Amino acid sequence: MTLRNKNKTTKKQLKKEDVLHYLSENPNFISDNIDLFNKIFSLNRNNGNIISFEDIRIKSLIKENNEIKKKIKEIVESAKNNKKIQEKLSKFSNEVISFRKINLLVDYIEDFIDKEFSSVEIKFNLIKFNGFSDLDNSYFTSDKNFLSLINNTFIEKKPFLISIDSIEKYSLGKYIKKKDSVVVCPLGIEYPIGVIFVKYKSEMMGLDLQFDLLNSLAETISYSLEQYIQK
Repeated sequence: MTLRNKNKTTKKQLKKEDVLHYLSENPNFISDNIDLFNKIFSLNRNNGNIISFEDIRIKSLIKENNEIKKKIKEIVESAKNNKKIQEKLSKFSNEVISFRKINLLVDYIEDFIDKEFSSVEIKFNLIKFNGFSDLDNSYFTSDKNFLSLINNTFIEKKPFLISIDSIEKYSLGKYIKKKDSVVVCPLGIEYPIGVIFVKYKSEMMGLDLQFDLLNSLAETISYSLEQYIQK
């Protein structure tokens, strides 16, 4: 009796769901019965079906291999980009300690970020300590709500994406026009110095806009600014 005839005499009709359930419960069934599946896939040779189950497995393995290659490529690219970012941050850290005037330092920070991280733009908002007197007044605010934002951001000690609630809570409407494209980063290691508004120049958050990078950037800026504060 052939496999086809045997199937015709089977009394119980299995549902597709039953087969799938059995295969999920017995993952080695296919690999243990390759010859059987090859016979099944060779039954309709006269109708043009001459692909063996082994052929299908090979195609599946090729597809999986291509997907693995793609993932490896993405990991390698990510590692290369991370290396470039680390090199930029190292250069930035080495440069900021050479400035002796705070206005020149702030100008350098803004120019550096505009050049090396061109997908973002930043805006400083600082608390006016002694030592910051050489800076333009545009960097400071006497707004109590804004000072509250600086203090609360410092307590959190990490960047966060601006929300509608935070815009209303701190009356940020005049500072932030597009709420879904701005991140607030805290400035201050020992005590609050201020915040940086980081605005995305595109709708997509690129690799150089990850929060851990923004945090590293803000910490470096914090150290560079603290040297000017006269306690």
